[in-house]
Amino acid sequence: MSEHDRSVLGEEYSHKISEEFDSQDAAERCLESLESLGVSREQVQVIQPNDPGMERKVEPETQGIARSLVQAHVRFGLVGLVIGLVVAALMVTLGPELTRSSPVLTFIALGFLFSVLALLIAGAVSLRPDHDIVIEKARMAKDDGRWTVVAHCDSIEQQKLAKTAMGNSVQTL
Repeated sequence: MSEHDRSVLGEEYSHKISEEFDSQDAAERCLESLESLGVSREQVQVIQPNDPGMERKVEPETQGIARSLVQAHVRFGLVGLVIGLVVAALMVTLGPELTRSSPVLTFIALGFLFSVLALLIAGAVSLRPDHDIVIEKARMAKDDGRWTVVAHCDSIEQQKLAKTAMGNSVQTL
C-alpha cells in the first residue's frame, strides 16, 4: 500500500482476497501456495466451518479501522473547509452581487457546505463497504461447512499474487 493510502486509511493491510474450499486439505494447499509466492503466514487467516472467531479473522485490524475513521474525517474535513474558503474567496471577489454584498455569510455558508460534503465522503471511505463482500462470503461458507482462506494484502501487487495463488474464482477488494 502506498504511504498516501496508509495515511488516509490507517490499516496496515487494506486489501483482502478470499476463497472457499470444501476441505481442510484444499485450504492448507492454498495457504502453502500463498506462502510460496511471498504472502507471509501472518497475513493469511483460515476460517474453518463453525469457527467462533470468524469476525476477528476477516477483520483483524479493528484499531486500524478506528484510526481510519478519525484520520479520514479530520483530513477530509480540513481539506473541505479549505476548498470551501477558497471558493468563497473567489465568489466574493468575482462572483454575483449577492456574494459580494455578504462576504461573511458567503464564507460561512461555503466553508460549512464543503466541510460537510467532505465529511460525508470521509465516512464512505473509512467505513470500507467493500469489505462486506468478503465478510458475507466467509460467513456463508462457514455456515455451509466450508473452509475459507482470507489473505490480508498490503498492496495491490501482493493482492494480485494472492489471486494467482488462490485461482481464478476469488473475491477481491
